[in-house]
Amino acid sequence: MTAGRGGRAAPPAPDGHWEVRFADAASAKGWESLAQQARENTYRAWIVMRTNPRPATETPRHHRLKGGLAHGTHRGQTCEQWQIEVTGAGRI
Repeated sequence: MTAGRGGRAAPPAPDGHWEVRFADAASAKGWESLAQQARENTYRAWIVMRTNPRPATETPRHHRLKGGLAHGTHRGQTCEQWQIEVTGAGRI
């Protein structure tokens, strides 16, 4: 079965971890493609998203988006949007 909107990225999160879900079917497809290109880096990014999606200090590979992408809305709530660089051109 192919993951789509709201589908979970991999196994359920344990207590105290964030649940990683896809925004749409294109996101799920992109995730699979990225995992095939850079399996280890994608796995590390997935761990970061589950344990520390909003770090206290930005890094060159994990930082807030800027401009109109800096915030998004989820279930009526405005949230910061972050980016993790998995490869030179692959970002989550």
